[in-house]
Amino acid sequence: MAGIRQIKQRHRAISNIRKVTRTMEMISSARYRRYYKRWKSSQPFFDGLAQLAYLMVTAETKIDAPLLADHSEGDLAVLVLGTDRGLCGAYNSNLMHMLEVHVKRAKRLRKRLRVYVSGRKTATQLRARHIPIEEELTGFDGIPTNEQSDKLSDELIERFCEKKICYAGVVYTRFYSNASQRPQTLTLMPLYELIDDICTRTNVIWPWEATFEDFEVSPPPKELFPEIAKMMVRSALAECFIDAAASENLTRVNAMRNASVNADEMLTNLSSEYNKARQGQITNELMDIVGGVEALS
Repeated sequence: MAGIRQIKQRHRAISNIRKVTRTMEMISSARYRRYYKRWKSSQPFFDGLAQLAYLMVTAETKIDAPLLADHSEGDLAVLVLGTDRGLCGAYNSNLMHMLEVHVKRAKRLRKRLRVYVSGRKTATQLRARHIPIEEELTGFDGIPTNEQSDKLSDELIERFCEKKICYAGVVYTRFYSNASQRPQTLTLMPLYELIDDICTRTNVIWPWEATFEDFEVSPPPKELFPEIAKMMVRSALAECFIDAAASENLTRVNAMRNASVNADEMLTNLSSEYNKARQGQITNELMDIVGGVEALS
């Protein structure tokens, strides 16, 4: 059994750690509530976007657009949305497992993989795995501004239209609910895969009785669709940042709560161990006194 002094030192150290984990749990909880409100308020928009996308791709007259093209020229581009801070369980490790799929795909297709990364911790893991980073996104905490997100989206769209890349995807942790968050890849381009994802993840819209031909559209669809397609990519990327931020902070809340519970259990055990050690010390001192009295008598 450890001595009383060692037990008190361990008790003091664990108490300090518990203060840190409890504080981080409260901070992450406040951030999570803020991001959750943004995520919740965006869902009706994606319901409407899903209906619009479905009407346009099921039109009798085929709509040609550069973002719908499925060409094989150019590199593969993947954006990884990680974290700046640690203490969030296996959050970043799960993203690395998802990214490995794209690394193997690029090797199989003999194409270059352009990796864009958000998050200092994730960037460190990529360098440790010797995965080249095309660009590390900085200048924001949590989620970027609309201008920063749109700039990144437009850059990917421009490279796709110029056939410098043939694929653009986002590796992130999608937020479904408080009880469900899963790492996955969202394909931004080619656009038909994004439209399929938007239509299947929102509220049920089938069967949709109206058709695209039932609406009077101005300007003509060929002029209107490129702007709508750009809006879809921008909105999807912005939503990915919100999902990732909400998932990260909820994961950290759970990790810090578990750490605090474990610290409480350790403190309880140390208190019991300290009481036993202290009682044993008192008993020994009493025995010494009794033995000394008997020796003098």
